[in-house]
Amino acid sequence: MAPTLTSPNVDNYTVGKGIVSIKGAADAVYVDIGNVPEFELTPNVTKLDHFSSRAGIRSKDKSVVTEKSATLRMIMEEFTARNLELALLGRRNETDPSAVTVDILSESSVTVAVKFVGTNDVGPKWSYEFPQVEFSPSSSFNPISDEWGQLEVTGEVLWQEADQRFGVATADFSNS
Repeated sequence: MAPTLTSPNVDNYTVGKGIVSIKGAADAVYVDIGNVPEFELTPNVTKLDHFSSRAGIRSKDKSVVTEKSATLRMIMEEFTARNLELALLGRRNETDPSAVTVDILSESSVTVAVKFVGTNDVGPKWSYEFPQVEFSPSSSFNPISDEWGQLEVTGEVLWQEADQRFGVATADFSNS
């Protein structure tokens, strides 16, 4: 059976791996942000329910979606100026490569494009591209630890009016 999006098909099982890249407003191309052990997208919808009161017990007779949104959470393990810029809402200054600085909380949010390219060996390789993700204060990090340091960031995936979408997901079944 050829791998497809239809079920049942065990070739659709996946063990996810991939590379995360970001592109800021000043970047010409996407830049790899290093090892990202967690990359999590959470879609959200808000519904408005209507209930009929024509009988003794109110019953729901209609439900409509009034809001759509999504959040993107990443845990980054490499402490680069670019990654700290996202985590600390800073503006980085790399004019002196031997003394790069990030102005902590100099921005109220940092907006970048985010791309995930699947590199897994098991299952279809899914890739995701989000043209605009707005990162705001979302977590803390501990620069003193007996464990590997991590930077956790959460951003709001923004709706693209021109494309009429939040982003795109694409599957490659060539290795399934």
